[in-house]
Amino acid sequence: MTRRILIDRDRCHRLRQLLLLRPGTFDLDEELKSVVVDPGGDDPGDVAAAVEGCPVDAISIIEDDD
Repeated sequence: MTRRILIDRDRCHRLRQLLLLRPGTFDLDEELKSVVVDPGGDDPGDVAAAVEGCPVDAISIIEDDD
């Protein structure tokens, strides 16, 4: 199963919350918006909790069958 993390850049508000909570998975780009650097960089459950905690619902996780 492949796991993809999608970020809606229009909704992202530069809160830096994901970077602080899961630095192995997320980083900030030149616009200070969240980007995925490694979908497997942190524990999947911890990443899911961070995504669910996004206050603007800008991030989603998609599980694809290979």
